[in-house]
Order: sequence, then structure tokens, then C-alpha cells
Amino acid sequence: MRGSREPWLAVDSLPLVGAIEYQTGQLLWTRYDEMAGTRRFRWCLDALIDAAEMDRLRARAWAVLRSVDYWLWGLGAGLTEDPVRCAGMVQELT
Repeated sequence: MRGSREPWLAVDSLPLVGAIEYQTGQLLWTRYDEMAGTRRFRWCLDALIDAAEMDRLRARAWAVLRSVDYWLWGLGAGLTEDPVRCAGMVQELT
């Protein structure tokens, strides 16, 4: 985003904190419904990994782990859409 105190500001800088591979799952599940069951999901995963210069195995492992974690949390919290989304991602990632 363009800012007044700096030329560009990050809206959600969370993916920039710590190991970048940790956020792979979150970055993908926000748009998963548009990509589910298509080659586009794999393409977006590969593009994300390449653009961020991530370690491919670590990125996939974190995506699976975070998706399973959010899936289980969502079921416990009574969510209905997100657990289905996470289950689909895990299936496509494994």
C-alpha cells in the first residue's frame, strides 16, 4: 500500500516475520476456493515458493502442518468452511 510516512507500507507483514515457509499454508488457504481441484493450486504453490526463494520441502511441510492445525482448530471452534478448505489443501499437498 502506498503510504504517507513511507513510500510503501505492508498491510499484513506477518509473512515477513521468522521462517518465511511457516506462512505458506496461510497464504494459500486465503484463496484456496478459487484454486481447488485444479492445476492452478500447484502452479500458485510453485510460483509462491519460487518468488519468495523458499526451500520447497520446508514450504510444503509447513503448509501441511499449518493446514492440519487450522483444520483441527476450526472443527473445535465450530467453523464450517475453513476445515473443508484445509482438508482439501492437505489432500492436494500430500
